[in-house]
Amino acid sequence: MSKKLIALFVTLMMVISMVAGCAPAAPVEEPVVEEPVVEEPVAEEPVEELVAEEAGAYEIPQGDWVIGLSNSYYGNTWRKNMVDSFTRVAEEAKAKGYIKDYIIQNGDGSVNAQIAQINSFILEGVDAICINAASATALNSVIDKAVEAGIPCIAFDSTVDNANAYCMDFDNGPFYYRMGDYMAKQLDYKGNVVVVRGVSGSKPEQIMYDAYMQVIEEHPDLKVIATVLGEADATVTQEELTKILPSLDKVDMVFNQGGDTWGIIQAFEQAGLEVPLMSGDNSGEFIKWWLEQENYDTLSMRCAPCCASAAMWTAISILNGEDVPKMLPLGLSVITREDAPLYADLEAGVIAGADWTYEQVMDEIIIPARG
Repeated sequence: MSKKLIALFVTLMMVISMVAGCAPAAPVEEPVVEEPVVEEPVAEEPVEELVAEEAGAYEIPQGDWVIGLSNSYYGNTWRKNMVDSFTRVAEEAKAKGYIKDYIIQNGDGSVNAQIAQINSFILEGVDAICINAASATALNSVIDKAVEAGIPCIAFDSTVDNANAYCMDFDNGPFYYRMGDYMAKQLDYKGNVVVVRGVSGSKPEQIMYDAYMQVIEEHPDLKVIATVLGEADATVTQEELTKILPSLDKVDMVFNQGGDTWGIIQAFEQAGLEVPLMSGDNSGEFIKWWLEQENYDTLSMRCAPCCASAAMWTAISILNGEDVPKMLPLGLSVITREDAPLYADLEAGVIAGADWTYEQVMDEIIIPARG
């Protein structure tokens, strides 16, 4: 793949991306955006118990807030990284007095379990709830109940279709369409494709799948010969692929969603087959393997799990009276082959990305979203 193709792909994705998210995983040049001038709030009278501490160019008042995290699913590396990111910034906020405490509840992927989580948060009287949702619509009633009780709900990553909630979402559709088209072009838009789907029932999974299927529909010489449910997990993906590989014709390409790359690699290598073209997922395992290949020409792209830290800071800004729009777009992180050596030391089980700061959330998400 020529550098010209890489530059074209990255440029296209920068056009679709409204905001760069989670401390970009690669030093991709971003468009210059003129941000509106924001006047510093002036306190009418200083109140002793609301002593403010500096956070970069902003001041965060001391708060007695308790913030809950309702995570619908904890069964893959990405979700564990996500919870870790939330925990790190919550501990920081607690140590500095920005919040009183935080509570984390992890579910089993079912809607009923998450409804129970949110109901328990309402009963406990938390001040805000960050939600990685099991369904885009099935939580609407309990979210409405929380909002009516004065508890703002911030849905992120796997978001909800509810006007009462704040939604922090990745622009997955255009990104994954571009990724699918980029890979298919390398095969002259023909060949056998295996589709590996992600977390069952989640909103982004369906969006990514639909984007890939659009590429398939536009090019009749691309043929889907199998679809497996990988649940964005390497172990599950490897098991499901191992079951079907002996019965398949040659696989030219895999349309995958991330969290599954190491499972795909293991399944094909253990079957004695060449690993087909696929998208990387910014994981330590994939990047290490990628760097060992001489001619494996792809891109690595994924939403970074540190979006949970952005959700945490957003909850604090809402509770402190900031003007926060209901829709808050995030951007995906892209790593090119040229940039991959920068991540050579990334450990297994870790996904590229860095926790957000309060200042970054204000400057890169909330203020631009105000328009």
